[in-house]
This record gives sequence, structure tokens and C-alpha cells, in this order.
Amino acid sequence: MIRFEYYFRRQPQVNSEAFQAAWHDSLQTAWLEVLNSLGCQRALAVLGQDNDLFVQMNRARGGSMQAPFDLVLELWWGTEAEAVQALIGGGLEQLADLVAAQAAWLDAGQSPAWLAMEYPQVNPTPEDLVASAGSVLKKLQFPLQHRRDLSEAAARQYWLQSHGPLIRQHAPDSGIARYVQVHRLDHPVNANIAAALGFVCPVYLGHAEVWVGPGGGSQDARRQASRAAVEDEAKFIDFAASTLFAGIEIRLIE
Repeated sequence: MIRFEYYFRRQPQVNSEAFQAAWHDSLQTAWLEVLNSLGCQRALAVLGQDNDLFVQMNRARGGSMQAPFDLVLELWWGTEAEAVQALIGGGLEQLADLVAAQAAWLDAGQSPAWLAMEYPQVNPTPEDLVASAGSVLKKLQFPLQHRRDLSEAAARQYWLQSHGPLIRQHAPDSGIARYVQVHRLDHPVNANIAAALGFVCPVYLGHAEVWVGPGGGSQDARRQASRAAVEDEAKFIDFAASTLFAGIEIRLIE
């Protein structure tokens, strides 16, 4: 599956509560109309949460991580060709027009987007976990930049081949129900995406997404698993250029 990732920040003068109310009242409906025209197989919204959990995760990683994003829109197509055709065949213009129409809420310049490929690491079947409002599941979204003393290729390799197995090893103690790495594709269409959507902030190496349930090991075992994950993240992630936050998932197209 090929994915389109669009990370949004709200306008600075809009608070989080007002933004989320606007999403439920009107913004979501307008997005659904556009997404339905793009021929994607699935579409999901993740509403970011700036809460005590972010404070704890940030502190564990040095305390200088970026603020959580307010909204992530994720689209899936079956093939790369389908995704590229949907985007360059008019989809990017529709997306840009909608963002412009919602400029009172969305900060286009600080909202990066890119094409990506997913690599499931801990994966149930069917893949139907959703951390909706009120769910016992927590969804963690981790858009990340690699350390600048590593090449992008080296960071990707470590993330996939070393960090992924470590997370799988500790998943039973961590209470992880699902863990997916989503790597940005080095694809020419990313230049089209940046030009059409007009963001001026860097894109990320990709993101990790984790669904955590109520299970897991003892409190001590969970602490040790968390410590091992953070220590290993530090080997390839630039924490100050990354963020990690909880989100509420909303299925838009399924």
C-alpha cells in the first residue's frame, strides 16, 4: 500500500479546543468531499492531543521535542501509480484549494506532506484497530527526523532492521497491539506536493505509529521496555526535530 501523509498545524491564533470543534462541525465534511474524489481505498484522520502523555514522552526524550500536530490526514492507494495519478491528475489542486478555503484554521506553511510506504512490524489480522474517542486503545504518532551525523539511508536501515526488531521483542511487555513504520518515499512527486501545497517547513524521514492497549507486562517490565525503546531511538532520531503525541482516529473512507 502507498500512503499520502499530510500533517497539519492550526493557525497560531486558534486554540486546540476551537480547532477540534471546527473539525467536527464543518471542516471534516469538506475534507470528506474532496477525499472521495481522489479514488483512495482508505482515508483516516488523526486528531492530535497535547496532554500529559505528550509531556511525559517529551521529558523522556530530553524535553525539546516539537509541539504535537493538530491533525494528520492519511490516504491509502493500492499502487504507486494510482497514488501518483490521483495527486498529479488534479488531486493536489483540490487539496490546495481546500486548505486555502480553510485558511482561518489551517496553517498551510507549517503543514508538510509527502508520499510514503508502510512497513508493519507488530501487526494483527485483520488490520482493524482504531483508537477512536473513548477506546481502550491509545494511538501514538511519531513523525521523526534522523540525526544529522547519519545519512538518511543509514538512519532508514537502522530504523527498519535494528529498531523494528527491538520494538517487536518488547511488544508483549509494552502492551503494543500494533506497530507500523511509515517511511517517506524518495519519489519525484514529493516535489509536486511541496509546490502545490506551499509548505515551508521540512518533511520528515517518516513516522512510526503505535497502538497501545491495556495489556502488557508488569509496571516494572513496561518501564524497562520503554527505557530500551528510548535509548535505541536516540541512536538514530533527532528528538528536537521530531515529535511524539497521542491521537484520536476517525475513519473517513474505509
